[in-house]
Amino acid sequence: MARNRVIYQSQALFIAPSSTGTQVSGVDTAGTGPTASPSKPENTGALASGISLLKKMDRIQSCNFNFTINRQDINEFGKLARIDSVVMEAPTVGLDFSYYVTDGYNERLMGFNITGVTDSNIVNSAQAISGLLADLQGNNYYILTVDEGEDVVGGTLAPSSTIVGIGNGFISEYSFEASVGAIPTASVTVEAFNIKSDATEVPVSLTTINAPAESHVGANIVTITGNSPAIDLFAQPASKLTNIGNSYKLDYSRNFTGSIGAAAGVNFTGFTTGVSTVSALRPGDIVLSLGTSRGMTKLSDAHIQSFSFTLPLSRTILQRLGNTFGFARVVDVPINMDVTISAIVSELQDKNLFDALVSQTNDLSIVLKDSNSVNKIRYEIKSAILQSETYSENLGDNQTVDLTYSVQIGGANDTTAGLFMSGSYQNYLDSITSGFFKLGTGKVG
Repeated sequence: MARNRVIYQSQALFIAPSSTGTQVSGVDTAGTGPTASPSKPENTGALASGISLLKKMDRIQSCNFNFTINRQDINEFGKLARIDSVVMEAPTVGLDFSYYVTDGYNERLMGFNITGVTDSNIVNSAQAISGLLADLQGNNYYILTVDEGEDVVGGTLAPSSTIVGIGNGFISEYSFEASVGAIPTASVTVEAFNIKSDATEVPVSLTTINAPAESHVGANIVTITGNSPAIDLFAQPASKLTNIGNSYKLDYSRNFTGSIGAAAGVNFTGFTTGVSTVSALRPGDIVLSLGTSRGMTKLSDAHIQSFSFTLPLSRTILQRLGNTFGFARVVDVPINMDVTISAIVSELQDKNLFDALVSQTNDLSIVLKDSNSVNKIRYEIKSAILQSETYSENLGDNQTVDLTYSVQIGGANDTTAGLFMSGSYQNYLDSITSGFFKLGTGKVG
């Protein structure tokens, strides 16, 4: 029966560890659980016996996608209408989504260099975008839609379920905003090479699976499979991926209740893949460190109302003869990030603009805690330069000031300038092997 509508209840956004790499892991030789390396092909060569590497992204609030096919009309003297319209360059595929910031899990899945650490010491000396700078193929994103009236989480993935797959997706912008009265939110824009929909895939019901043990709503574990939406950019010319080793499958409705294996000693009891332990972080639990005031506003006494930054990662497609899709999507440099702080003015300090003509940098940080005052995620911005202060006041309003900083992102090995992220997400596979969602060139496989 046809759907009447699609609402947020019936959709979820998933991400794969790479575009052209394996989307399904093999089963270890002992038969006690999945292999941890996403780049390792299936041992059995069959989708049914593998473990899906696709992860559901947490706390998604909006999700939009689109595509545009760029064509050039072919005309000639003697005929008014065009005789053809040919594709001259890669189609433009776009995806943008927003989510509540929690513990860094989403950021890690998307390829930001963010590590899971202890709550008492959330610090990271690695440039956050180092993995994205070296990324040659991007990630695949999958938008699952199940039957009307059914939740994706714990659902049965019935035969009418559909999947929109977005291939070779590269992040072109990441922004963060925290303000009084609103839950801290991140927004992401993705540019991709290809998009496909699997609207007629018939799910495969599996009555058994080769560990870990499963619990599922319903009699069987149900999966949906399909070919990867990615384009093999390294082929000449570029081509679709049809190899079984690149196929994907979704079986989100399972909970890990067993262990990866006796040797690993890691137990998944009560842990559901892709589910954060944090429901949402409150603005009242945010700690800001803004360094030395470089302008007239005395930041230590000001009442901060909002803190936001936008990280632009616009990309250029490198073309070559014989390849319609291009062979790379590289980040445009230099990368200049804007940071904006809005506050209610309290006190001013002695300051002369002439003195500010000498370049002075600030290190800014924002730490988001949970309701128990435990650190969950930290953004650290180094070598920020004050660009402007704007004061405003109206009848009946408090005087406010908007401060704008600029930050130029350094290279992967630059720990003095740029954006650095740390989080407390459940880093369960990173503790076993470095194969969990490899970063940068490590994703090629």
